[in-house]
Amino acid sequence: MNFYPYEEDSFLFSKKSARNVFIVLVLLFFSIYIGSERFGYFDMALYGYLWATVLCFVLLTIRITSWTLRPPTRRLWKQGIKMMLSPKGFVFALKTLYASIGEQKFIRNRSFYRWFQHMFISWGVLFSFGITFALVLNWLHFELVDSKTYAAVAFGIPLFRMGVDSILAIAIYHGLNWTGIAVIIGCSMALYRRVTDEKKIVEQSKEYDFFPLLLLIAISITGSLLTVSALWMEGAFYFGIGLAHQVTVIVFLLYFPFSKFWHLPLRFLAVVVPMYHALQAQKPCARCGREYATGTQIKDVQLALQKRHLSVPIDKTGLHFSDMCSECRRVSHRLGGYGAKIHLGQAGLVLETNGKNGLQLEKGEKG
Repeated sequence: MNFYPYEEDSFLFSKKSARNVFIVLVLLFFSIYIGSERFGYFDMALYGYLWATVLCFVLLTIRITSWTLRPPTRRLWKQGIKMMLSPKGFVFALKTLYASIGEQKFIRNRSFYRWFQHMFISWGVLFSFGITFALVLNWLHFELVDSKTYAAVAFGIPLFRMGVDSILAIAIYHGLNWTGIAVIIGCSMALYRRVTDEKKIVEQSKEYDFFPLLLLIAISITGSLLTVSALWMEGAFYFGIGLAHQVTVIVFLLYFPFSKFWHLPLRFLAVVVPMYHALQAQKPCARCGREYATGTQIKDVQLALQKRHLSVPIDKTGLHFSDMCSECRRVSHRLGGYGAKIHLGQAGLVLETNGKNGLQLEKGEKG
């Protein structure tokens, strides 16, 4: 991981990450303070989970800071926020989030097996995260109103009441069991595919592809065994099972920012990249005239390459290699290498090699 994206300021990452971590910790503290009603409803049984969750947020903040400091990502991040603030961008973001996260069409288009597998894992994990963080950070708790009634309270605000033995209460009590079952099904399908798919056998690694799945299964099984012990085994082995469950959850929370699950925050790009094409006009290639990207997207690529000292302008013109589509860039490189002239029909220019593995305006031509 590149913790120092800018050579000219090696302390930029340290300053940015320290600031962001401080902000996250302050927000977490006040959210816990308000959610627990001034620490009046603080579940000490979740104390270990709480510190692991806080540390997970810290590590995740550090990695996101490193990620957003890289010129291409930083540009995408800024442009994405800017576009989402517009009415059209906001509506498009909601539709894209529904398609990418809700329906997950990008997986369904590959195969229904992978879609079912991914739906079980993703929604099982997301709902598990939601329930776990809400309880561990004390954003949500249940108060006993009378001997047969509970009240669900979020951030000190009573939401609803339910009977202790009602169907709603049972569904909520076992929320993590339902999500755990979904995770076990999805992870089992993924493991089966990784063992039987010859292509995946070559590409995958134990620590990156197998370990996360096994860890999720271990969390789900130990969590479900706590319910089994409490309901049908009169509490037998409850302490040992609880300790095993806590260890697996803590390992997962500390592993999460550096694991394959890191792609969850990256789904932001799944919204931003299509927004470039949907909200702005396409720009034609300077050579063939075919539309291939938007003007904003091309400009962002040029700025990112310039910050990385990888910019490839066309000498004596106001053009850049990225002003041509990928096919024309390849053709122009080959023609320039052979000393041939390159005619940019759309731009009305003729180029030649500059003798430095690049192109320039042909002598006698006007840019």
